[in-house]
Amino acid sequence: MTKYLAAALMLAAGAPAMAQTLTNATDRPPAEAFSETQYGETVDDPYRWMESGERAKDVEAFIRQSSAHTVGQLAKLPGRAKLRERIAAGVQAGVRYGDLNEAGGRLFYRRTDPGAQLPKLVMRGPDGAEKILYDPEAGGTKGPALSSYSVSPDGKTLAMHTAAGGAEVGTIRFIDVASGKELPDKLEPVWGEFEAQWVDNSTVTYTRMAATDGDDAMQNMRVYLHKLGQADGPALLGAGVAGTPTFDPREFPFISYVEGSDWAVGYGGGARADGRVMIAKRADIAAGKPAWREIAQYDDRILTGALYGDTLYLVRTGTAPNGEVVALDLKAGATLAQAKTVLPAGDAVIAEIAAADDGLYVLAQTDGISRLFFVGKDGKPVESKLPIQGNAVGLESAGPGGVTFALQDWFTAAEWMRAKDGKVSPLGLASASYKGVAGARQVRETATSADGTKVPLAILLPPGYKSGPAPVLLEGYASYGVNTAEPYYAQWMFGLLESGGVVGYCGARGGGERGRSWHEAGRSANKPNAHADLIACGERMVELGLTTPKQMTVIGTSAGGLLAPPAALKRPDLFGGLIANVAVLNPTRLAFAENGANQFAEMGDPTTAEGFKALSLADSYRLLLAAKDIPNTLITVGLNDRRVEPWFSGKFAGRALDRFGKTRLILIRTDPDAGHGIGSARDQLVEQFADVYSFVLHQAGAPGFE
Repeated sequence: MTKYLAAALMLAAGAPAMAQTLTNATDRPPAEAFSETQYGETVDDPYRWMESGERAKDVEAFIRQSSAHTVGQLAKLPGRAKLRERIAAGVQAGVRYGDLNEAGGRLFYRRTDPGAQLPKLVMRGPDGAEKILYDPEAGGTKGPALSSYSVSPDGKTLAMHTAAGGAEVGTIRFIDVASGKELPDKLEPVWGEFEAQWVDNSTVTYTRMAATDGDDAMQNMRVYLHKLGQADGPALLGAGVAGTPTFDPREFPFISYVEGSDWAVGYGGGARADGRVMIAKRADIAAGKPAWREIAQYDDRILTGALYGDTLYLVRTGTAPNGEVVALDLKAGATLAQAKTVLPAGDAVIAEIAAADDGLYVLAQTDGISRLFFVGKDGKPVESKLPIQGNAVGLESAGPGGVTFALQDWFTAAEWMRAKDGKVSPLGLASASYKGVAGARQVRETATSADGTKVPLAILLPPGYKSGPAPVLLEGYASYGVNTAEPYYAQWMFGLLESGGVVGYCGARGGGERGRSWHEAGRSANKPNAHADLIACGERMVELGLTTPKQMTVIGTSAGGLLAPPAALKRPDLFGGLIANVAVLNPTRLAFAENGANQFAEMGDPTTAEGFKALSLADSYRLLLAAKDIPNTLITVGLNDRRVEPWFSGKFAGRALDRFGKTRLILIRTDPDAGHGIGSARDQLVEQFADVYSFVLHQAGAPGFE
């Protein structure tokens, strides 16, 4: 029997853990007896009290005190300072460009400069000169971060959403591009993902959150009309808006427009892969009196859409799991049943579409590698050649200028491109790539899951790696049809790679790696398939000789809390470490969390017997009761998080400490000035990742982190 196998068997049998150089905090939250019966099942929940708004300060105090202990210990690890230096260098390699839009002959984009904490909003004119329109660090003080923005059709006025503290709920303000001065209009409260949409050069519609006092602010959103310089106009779409399609309070309403079209497209959606689609006349929107015609419901499985003139293009996945593009003639009153196929389903999974004057552009991917298809006026699809094998994102129509998009891979920062008549050329906005990971490389593998399913696995190997076990961080997500195995510029991983770590991305079912059927196979009651996939990816990393269980940490972020923690509790012998990063850890309680009801369509509805059972299969807080062991665990929390409430982490930590606190590390790390990670300043993220990777390297016994 090998030394490794003997150790693995001891762990599986629940043998006491070896002594740790890190320790758990002595602060423990009180367990208060609570029991109830749900759908015939007795539920014991001694940390139910944490869900009470009246005791939020107690939860925060526990998290803060535990975090102070964790951060203080990690800071003393000899290797952390060098690790932090590497992380900081990786994200300050040069100028980066993102979120590009074109309007009025001008380019608008975010620009992140070396040393900057947050990106600036910049306009580049026809002469190539840049003008800063918003700098959150102007004057030497940190202002609210830019969440999203949009530009009027003539390019003369800009609407931007900003939010402070990473909370994502903020204000839309307007800037006169020529003078750079801010206009008096302010629209709030608005969730950061919802841009103001321009009806014309002086009128927008926007999705506003309901002003609530202690209720779920993510419910009952409505779209309002706003003319610059005036008070808000009427509500046009959303729950309870008379004379419009019926909306559930959980649905997010949204209206979009494109230049050259007399139509407006309304959407209903949320934290799910599909959306409802409806149309109205643009002029009626401007008058505040739209007559909506519904086009598609959730059961039609519409992934996304694009509008050009009188034609509405939709990506439909109901009968074609990889997606097919269909077109409706709105002027003729065509229904979805009368839609004409423009691009039939193929082996590539469709992700984005955009329509321009020269034709329709379709971004698709095959096992994470993007492909661009162009359908010109002759109606014949042609695949356009891309400069690199990577991931294309941010596809936007530029009207007479074709389309724009960014292209990147794991080690190549985003470069913005234009496609015109199907031909791709650079825009002159190439982000700088970090040279410190020169020699790092990607390996594409597959893992065989418990039922024989082949699961895509992308592996990043550090510079100079030849062979032998190394520290591994394995990540999975498996929700909303998001593709985990597609390349993105992994700048926040570079410090770990430079320190000899290996990174794995497991494309478990529930994601979009292989189309709609792949998503459904790991969603809700099927989430155990995703657990098996992630476990298979971990086993494959060991089989390849890249690591050992002791050296491998698995991480789940946000909805990945339904994936990584349950997999780790099922196989504590396979994963030496677990990171639950702003994670959903007690999903059977979603109905009582802000932004919880919004998750029902994807995860399951805990107010029904079927949904409660489905969520129980991925509820780590509940799974702790029967677990035989847990890997050493780091729980990261954002105290301003409006997507995943901090009490999810608090409850899990309390129960994990009760059960395994004497033999396992149950550490908490928080940032009181951060939310879900969106809008955090650079140095905040550098410190967070330095702590996270220090935990990974400590768990693996790496030099300087023992």
